[in-house]
Amino acid sequence: MVWKRRKRSPTLMDIARNWKPDPAYDHSLGVRDILWEEVPQGRPTINALEGVAPGGAAAPVAGETAHMYFLELWEALFWPAVEAEDLPILRNFMGAFERILAMNSELVDEDFDSVFLKELRKRYKTLGDLYGPLVRQRVLASTS
Repeated sequence: MVWKRRKRSPTLMDIARNWKPDPAYDHSLGVRDILWEEVPQGRPTINALEGVAPGGAAAPVAGETAHMYFLELWEALFWPAVEAEDLPILRNFMGAFERILAMNSELVDEDFDSVFLKELRKRYKTLGDLYGPLVRQRVLASTS
């Protein structure tokens, strides 16, 4: 009788030692691409965040989270559009927000809430007509 030595199953430590980040993984969980498509006015800001020269190829950078994109676009574009009542830009943002909330990602929703929700709630009477159903539901749910 020949005894075969069984190969042991890898432990969690073995798996952790061999883990390497996937460079194709989107750390923004899709938020970057939605903002890129829906808010073309924000592309220079996204390029600057990613360190891409104007006219260069756009590509997500590992480590750039949804929260970072939200903060950059809040400061560079959203808040100035709210102050100036720039409806075309705000409509673009609302379209992006609808798509982002439709993803139904708890992580993305938390980031969205922390950056935009307070201001959207505060501006409901003036901007509420621009809100799509998901944004409106989020804004109204948070006030109850």
